[in-house]
Formats: sequence, structure tokens, C-alpha cells
Amino acid sequence: IIGNVQQLARRETTRPERMPLGEWITDFVQEFVVTGGYDPNQLTSELIDPDLEVRVDPSHLRQILWNLCENAFRFSVQEAEDRVELRVGRLTGSNRPFLEVLDRGPGIDHTLTDRIFEPFFTSRTSGTGLGLFIARELAQCNRALLVYEPRSGGGSIFRIVFADPQRWEQS
Repeated sequence: IIGNVQQLARRETTRPERMPLGEWITDFVQEFVVTGGYDPNQLTSELIDPDLEVRVDPSHLRQILWNLCENAFRFSVQEAEDRVELRVGRLTGSNRPFLEVLDRGPGIDHTLTDRIFEPFFTSRTSGTGLGLFIARELAQCNRALLVYEPRSGGGSIFRIVFADPQRWEQS
């Protein structure tokens, strides 16, 4: 808990960088599967726009995505054929870049979805209930949004919607 709160307290030291998201995702996936001891086929990535650039603090993005992937693996990867997917692209209409974490787990009960980003909220007997709260706060520090939606056919989608690239230079 202390480490999580310290990370959140350091959010004023956000150091956003312009970076190619596809290259960053490739490195992240490799680090995540090796560190977690997962089968490399259990975390896949789809780069709809391989040249997509975002402006974000890389350490914050790493913490956000690490938390989302750990949750996805914890709740949805039970068998060797189970997968967590990362999808990168642009939103239709606004053209804002996004990064999604998709799983086929049980999803989140619709009666709890309004609370999942609250500090100390957890539906488990263990855990601090700070992971999603801190992930959302770090996203906001980087002018991004972190949202949840149920996945059609079962499971969850957590989507990071990054700042509009056309507004980078205005900030």
C-alpha cells in the first residue's frame, strides 16, 4: 500500500514523451511474460496502426498496463489456451489513440462497475483496492482516460484513451 501511495504522490513529476506505441508494446509484452513466467502466446498484441505515436510518461504507462495485465491474467487465464489481448488503434470520430486490454474472464458485475476505480474498493478478500484507482489517476496525469466496458461475448475491456495528438503542442 505504501509503495502504491508513494507512486501516486509522485504524479506531479510526470515526464511525458512522444513515443511510438507499437515498439513500446512489443518490449512491454516481452518483459511482462518473462517476469510473470507466462507462455508468450497468452499475451498477444494487435497493432491496428503500427506507426501510432502517443505522448505519455513511459513509467506511468508501464505501471498502468502492468496492473491491467496482472488483473486480466488473475481473472481470466486459467487454461493454457486462455489469452489476454492488447489492441492499439485510433477511436473512430475523434481519432484519439487508444490501447486496450481485453480478456475473456468473468467480467465485472454490472452492479460494481461504478465503483471499480474508487480507492480501496475490491471485490476480493485480498488486495488493497488501489490498483485500478492508481492506474486511472496516472492516466489522468498524462491527459488520458482509463475506462472499463464489458466485452461482447464475455470478459472485460480496459481502454486507455490518450490525449489528442493535435493538442500535444498546445499544452
